[in-house]
Formats: sequence, structure tokens, C-alpha cells
Amino acid sequence: MKEKGVLAALSVVLVLVGIGVGYIAGTSGSPKTVTVTTVMTGQGGAQAPAPYVLTLVVTTNNHYNSSVGDQPAFYVLGPKGLQSSANISLPAHRLIKLVLINYDSGAANLTQAKYSDVSGTVGNSILVINDSLIDSRQTSSGIDIRGAQNETSVPPSVIAHTFTIPSLGINIPVPTQSTVVAYFEINTPGTYTWFCMTLCGSGPNGLGGAMSTPGWMTGTVVVS
Repeated sequence: MKEKGVLAALSVVLVLVGIGVGYIAGTSGSPKTVTVTTVMTGQGGAQAPAPYVLTLVVTTNNHYNSSVGDQPAFYVLGPKGLQSSANISLPAHRLIKLVLINYDSGAANLTQAKYSDVSGTVGNSILVINDSLIDSRQTSSGIDIRGAQNETSVPPSVIAHTFTIPSLGINIPVPTQSTVVAYFEINTPGTYTWFCMTLCGSGPNGLGGAMSTPGWMTGTVVVS
């Protein structure tokens, strides 16, 4: 039993090394330290709940109106398919696993250079999966899969969108045609506004249309 408990604890440690430990976030008005708590399993020990999974999908062929035309939009992928991202519900005091699937192939200018850096996630990093990172091959023991990379910053020239909650210090840059995986935890219940921090809307400055409309490139996150 003792050996099994040690092995279980080591397994959790290895997983934590892969995703990092803890993060620093800010709330409106003053910075706040948010702690990610992990419970190791072992002899007589309790097991931490599985992460709450939030899957977001960014698509481009969304008809905004007759004058603007197509605009990019964030959607929540739920049991019944794509749903509006105008109001996203998340649990407090629980590790969130964000899976963000981006179909947009075009990069856009950032509103500020700082949004190319990852912040507010576990280890201040994200896992990026896209076609340029895949280098899998067949071996004698099966397929050797290489298709992802941990990043703490993304070059501005390849960023299509961001998922940013400024009041919580969370910023997740999203490269073109990629899937991003990030972990974070929010320990302060409340309602927060999320934004995309690239100029990907309509109008001469890219701030109209989707950029200013809930359910497209902005919305709220309700934490309870």
C-alpha cells in the first residue's frame, strides 16, 4: 500500500511539471494572488476534482449584417453544439482547462504589444498545437506523436485573437489556425468582462462590428 501511495503521488508531480504550478492574477483595482491547490492521492488521501473543461471555438464565416459582412466570433462548444459566448459561466475555486480551437487563418494587429505574452495561467504558459508543430512519424513501436509546444509568449505576427480577462490578469494569445490549451483558476466569484485584444473587427481601426458586440469578440464571464 505504501508503494502504491508513493507512485500515485509521483504521477501527480509529473503532471504538475508538465503544466506548471500556480499563477498570479489581478482583480479590479488591486492585484490578487490566486493559488492553484492540488491534492495528491495516496494512502487514505482525497483526490482533487477533475478540471472543469471550457471549450471555445473561433470561426470566421459569421454574417454580422449587410453593411459589415462576415466577422470572426468566439463560441462556446457545449453538449448541443456551438453556443453564444456572450455569457460564459465558470465555477470558482476549481481548476479550469480551457481548450480554444481557432479556425481563423489571418493574423491581426494587437491593441497593445503586451498581449503577445501569456499571463494568468498555470505557469504563465499555454500549450499550442498547429500544423507547423506536427512532426509525427511511424516507429517500430507505433506512432511517435510530436505536435505541441509550451509557450509563454507568441510572436505578434502570427496572433489571430486573444482571450483576455483584464481584471483577472488573464491573457491567452491565440495563433492562427491552432488549438490552444491553458489552465487557470478563479477564486473570487463575480462577473468579469472578456475581450479579444486584436483589431479584428470592422471599420477603419478594426474596433467596430465584432470587436464591440457581446458574443462575438467580447462578453462576460460569470464565476460562482
